[in-house]
Amino acid sequence: MQATAQTRLQLPPVDASLLDGMAGLYGSMTRKLYARIAAHGGKAKSHKTVFCREHGISARMFNALAIELQGLIDGTRELLKDERKDLNRGIRRLERQLATRQAQLDEIAADRLRLKPQREAKLRRTTHQSGIRLMRLRARLARVEQRLDSNVPGICFGTRKLFRQQHHLELAGFGSRESWLREWQTGRSHQVFFVGSKDETAGNQLCQLRKTGERTYSLQIRIPDRLLKSGDDKYLVIDNVAFAYDHEALDAALETGTALSWRLHRDERGWRAFVSFNHQPAELVTLDTEYGAIGVDFNVDHLAVTETDASGNLLQTRLLPLLRENARSGQRNAVLSDALTAAVNWAKEARKPVVAEDLDFTAMKKAMAQLSPKGARMLSGLLYAKYRQLLEAKCFRAGVELIMIDPVFTSTIGAVKYASRRGWSVHAAAAGVIARRGQKLTERLPRAGTDVRVPVRGGHHILELPARMAGDSRVAAWRGVHAAYRGVVRERWLATPGGKPSRSAKGTHGGGVRAAPLSRGDRLPCESKLREQICAL
Repeated sequence: MQATAQTRLQLPPVDASLLDGMAGLYGSMTRKLYARIAAHGGKAKSHKTVFCREHGISARMFNALAIELQGLIDGTRELLKDERKDLNRGIRRLERQLATRQAQLDEIAADRLRLKPQREAKLRRTTHQSGIRLMRLRARLARVEQRLDSNVPGICFGTRKLFRQQHHLELAGFGSRESWLREWQTGRSHQVFFVGSKDETAGNQLCQLRKTGERTYSLQIRIPDRLLKSGDDKYLVIDNVAFAYDHEALDAALETGTALSWRLHRDERGWRAFVSFNHQPAELVTLDTEYGAIGVDFNVDHLAVTETDASGNLLQTRLLPLLRENARSGQRNAVLSDALTAAVNWAKEARKPVVAEDLDFTAMKKAMAQLSPKGARMLSGLLYAKYRQLLEAKCFRAGVELIMIDPVFTSTIGAVKYASRRGWSVHAAAAGVIARRGQKLTERLPRAGTDVRVPVRGGHHILELPARMAGDSRVAAWRGVHAAYRGVVRERWLATPGGKPSRSAKGTHGGGVRAAPLSRGDRLPCESKLREQICAL
């Protein structure tokens, strides 16, 4: 696994100015290489010989430029491809909507359809706005296609946001164009990258770290010849460099000759050094899943962690609180890291592997505009990418095995089989189901036609299990139970005072994630009948 250690460099003004010059040279060479690729095409590494001869830079410096620039180009292309898919999807949806509305207007023009004046005016206005929206999406798609077809995808070094601020200097907080230009040049040249190699001294030819004390190091940086004057030393030496964490792994990397890639980054407080290297995995301390597991259920405001034994019995559970979306990202990341540390330490002490859900919110977040405001806030507040990154790293460094499983119906199974029986929440029971699934244990369905008490909205309510069709698989049967359980949840939500949503055009209550399902027989009873049925349960 790739590890990164960082430290802030304490530099005198002379050394800081040297690093500023190196950052300016690095940024200038990066933009010149980008311009050459834009003019001649090909990959960055295909221009190595000519570019080094023209600009008088070393092969190692070119390798660092080429690796970072090619990664930036490839990453931008992938983002543009995703944007193209989203635009094509939006264009097809708008074309269908526009065709439907235009057909209604044609019916009105032919005097085959009559609407109230207000509804007709709204229809014409919506049709006009949809047409404008469609034109804008097609224009955006054309720009994306143009960027994808060119040799380079059109990258603005220094960010487009800062570039546009030159047209609104006062609004952006700049006193003059010269102040904006200084900020622009700083933003385009603020870092230096040195690629490492395992066959070089200290894992890097241009930036080398040497240990001088128990936790102190000396950093030696090779200054490019273009920045040297006659009589100047070709090395910049920075003493008393210390790392707050990962110094043990860094010492091991130095001893074994592991490649160390360095990035020197300048911010408002000065220069920081980042070193990346392959972290050696810790010795595995956990046993096989046949001796039990620790299941983790990730939710918006807490982690539910449940332990199981060798037979899959749920032993104990813990709820580790998290901060919601109204807190700052740094605070939420810190609390999430502490919660995951507690879960991994529990697994390490119990010598049991951690089992987590292999979730993917990418498609759901793209459709966030169709969710209710509450659902959109909850989905955007889920730090799943950070959660998975931290969980993998903590298990890797602690020597704890991590097992990712399919999360389908884990909450429903927990609510139906374990929550009421153990007196736990649905999330705690779901964490137990996740652990059992990591142990390769299956969940037998309760007998069809029986009534099961399930926790819903702070209380327990009756769920009548649907009949199981002959030949249905276990997944299909649980899908029917899941639909029935979600129906009870939504019906209880409808029965909550003040929780009645508006009736949508499709004959269901609400829309998006708040839509209430049709009752048995594909018909939704009126509100009074629905409340009578719920109260009779």
